[in-house]
Amino acid sequence: MSFDSNPYATSGLAGPISEPINLRLADLGKRFLGALVDGGIGIVFMGPGYAMMLIGGIMSEQNKGLVPLAFVGLALMLLGGLALIATQIYLLATRSQSIGKYFLKTQIVDFNTGVRADFVQCFLIRTLLNGIIGAVPCLGAIYGIVDICFIFREDKRCIHDLLAKTCVIDIS
Repeated sequence: MSFDSNPYATSGLAGPISEPINLRLADLGKRFLGALVDGGIGIVFMGPGYAMMLIGGIMSEQNKGLVPLAFVGLALMLLGGLALIATQIYLLATRSQSIGKYFLKTQIVDFNTGVRADFVQCFLIRTLLNGIIGAVPCLGAIYGIVDICFIFREDKRCIHDLLAKTCVIDIS
């Protein structure tokens, strides 16, 4: 029986299924260090404001009144957080890299084509959608663990990579 006479065959509109191109995937060590840098960079951006807020809080306890330093620290911490988010979004949109990926010389690419992933893939799906799923009470924590464990697959792709059709490559 030929393919053309198969009534259950697809229409062919989607095109043939092709194998992904050969990519130099980032190893687990680079991905882990990149995630640590991304997590730790918040200290650089928000740490000074947090320290001021903490000192202001201690001074408030001693003086039995509010100290403006605590409010200045809170404002500085919030500004640092916004600056961090803006920096990460800018790097993801223009380079397909977070701060951690930039320093570790890794990049997010489309899994099927190998081209630099776009803003929708990098931020809206990999970061924002993944964060929303992770924020679901009780199930979010389980999802987060399962998402991370997917990195041990042969293709080293987490669930957020599968959702966005991306992978992380080594560009060093």
